[in-house]
Amino acid sequence: MRSTWALGIATLLAAVISLVGSSFAQDTRTETVKFKRGASSTSIEDSIAGYESVSYIVGVSAGQRMSVELDTDNTSNYFNITAPGASAALFIGSTSGTSTSFVIPSSGDYKVDVYLMRNAARRGEAANYDLTIAVEGKAAAQAPSKPTPSKPAPDFADGLAGGPDFWQVHGLGRGDTLNVRASAASGASVLGVLDEGDVIRNLGCKMNGSTRWCRVEDQTGLNGWVSGKYLHESTRAPGPSRPVTPPPTSQPPVSSDDGVPVAMMPRYCTGEASAQFGVRPQDITTNVAFKSGKLYVSQCWFDGPDGTTFFNCYFKADGTFIAVN
Repeated sequence: MRSTWALGIATLLAAVISLVGSSFAQDTRTETVKFKRGASSTSIEDSIAGYESVSYIVGVSAGQRMSVELDTDNTSNYFNITAPGASAALFIGSTSGTSTSFVIPSSGDYKVDVYLMRNAARRGEAANYDLTIAVEGKAAAQAPSKPTPSKPAPDFADGLAGGPDFWQVHGLGRGDTLNVRASAASGASVLGVLDEGDVIRNLGCKMNGSTRWCRVEDQTGLNGWVSGKYLHESTRAPGPSRPVTPPPTSQPPVSSDDGVPVAMMPRYCTGEASAQFGVRPQDITTNVAFKSGKLYVSQCWFDGPDGTTFFNCYFKADGTFIAVN
């Protein structure tokens, strides 16, 4: 009786293991990339969701140039490229971006893995994408020696190795704000600003020179790049936009050197208005701030489904932000 019971349990466990193995195997799909006759590139339209990933196999020869570009509707969607026989990827999208071009170091089948970063995968997000792969040039007369696999990039943000779902802004000086820029560079245009203590979603980081830049998004839809120096892991999601008070009717005090410069007031206003109205920063038009009595005012507007909304941003004479009204 006992041996029969043990045999039944063993059979059941084997079935469960088989089912679990099958479910994990379905997470990764492998496709062989083929070019049409006479063509040197192809564009693949596909989609993934959750922990799904697709491995595209491309056969190339040493000396040719391979270019890969990903166009996607999900900012957590990236790709990695791994050389044949290598244990580490030679290109990691979550730290290097959504496009690359390089000369093939050794002949063989290269693997282009398309995936969602773990934060998006955990939430079951989906990505619709176009993956363009091009291989140009002739093979080298003599193939170079097998390259040493590159060292995996540091897990600055989420990536395949995991990471925080949310950052919290910390370490700014008194009265300072953190610029959210259009690209990972200090000279890129400012889309809005974040304050000390703000919690934002982590969309991945990369290095630009010696500076770590992280792409973030707040609860109003403000999406851009900030310096990773001021980001610390947060265990909570962003809360609702903080309320603002109307501008005072009396003269505001002038007692601080930490205010916003007049030239930066429209940009600061964009971030505050985006948070208050729930409108993406790029949809808001802000005008140059001018002095009106004891205050500085920036007149602004945006178009919505119910027509055009006009509003003003008010600052004290020392540059301290007061309100959107």
